[in-house]
Amino acid sequence: MSPSPQDASSGTRAPHGTQSIQRATAVLKYFADHDGENAAPAIAKALNLSPGTVLRIVKALAAAGLLARNPITESFYLGSGAVLLGQAAQRAFGLDRALPILEQVNAETQESVNLVVREGGESVVMLRVQCTLPLRFEQRTGARFPLYTTASGKAILAFSPDAQRYVESLPPRLEKLTPHTLERPEALAAQLTSVHRRGYSIDAEENVEGVRCVGAPVVDPAGRAHAAVVIQVPTVRMSRERERELGQRAIQAAREVSRTVPVNRTMSH
Repeated sequence: MSPSPQDASSGTRAPHGTQSIQRATAVLKYFADHDGENAAPAIAKALNLSPGTVLRIVKALAAAGLLARNPITESFYLGSGAVLLGQAAQRAFGLDRALPILEQVNAETQESVNLVVREGGESVVMLRVQCTLPLRFEQRTGARFPLYTTASGKAILAFSPDAQRYVESLPPRLEKLTPHTLERPEALAAQLTSVHRRGYSIDAEENVEGVRCVGAPVVDPAGRAHAAVVIQVPTVRMSRERERELGQRAIQAAREVSRTVPVNRTMSH
C-alpha cells in the first residue's frame, strides 16, 4: 500500500525542503502499486493530497520522463524514464544474475519461485518466476506482505540481528490474513528458533489460503539475511515429504544467490 503524505493543512509537517520530494515519491509508489493509467483525482484521493498538488507533481514527473500522459484520457502512466531507472535498479540489485537460479528451481520443481527482500516490517517480492501449471497462485513483483505471515519474512527474521526487537514490537494479538495466520508473537518467536535450526521456513497457508511456501535466507558473509528464496506451492501439491525436499532445494538456491548477488551491498534495508 502506498504511503499517505498529508497536506500542510492536516497538521503533519515534513522536515523543511523534503515535503515535495516525499509527495513525488509517494506518487511514484502509487504507480508502482497500480498498473496501467491513473487519473490525478484518484491519486489525490488515495494519497490524501489536494488535486492541484497531485496535478503539479504528475506534470513535473512527466516532464522528467518518469511518467507519460495519455492525451485522450488525460490520465498518466509510467514513462520510459521509469523503465530505464527500473532496469538500472535491477542491475544494481543483481537481479539479472539471480534470475537464472530461480529459473532453474522453477524448471526442476514446476512451481513458482520468488526472490524477496525485507523493507521494514514487510516482505517485498523483487523477482518472480511463475508456475505454468493450471493450478497456481498469481502474484506480481512488488507485492508486499507482513513479515510474520510469510515464509520469506520468517527466513529473513531467523537470521537477522533485530529479530527479537521485531517480535517484541508486535501487538499481543497479530492481525490474521487467513484462519491459519499466527495469532501471537510468542508463536512466531518459537518458529524463528526452529527456522534457524532447520535452515528453511514454512508458510502453512498463513498468508494466502490454499498456498504453502518454503523459504530459505540469502545471507551475507556475516550470516545476516537480507533476502530469501521462496518456493510457492498449492496445498494440494505440497505433502510433508515434498515440503522437506523443497525446503532443502530452497536452501541450495539461496546459497547460490548469496554467491552470485552482492546481497551485503544491494539488499540491505
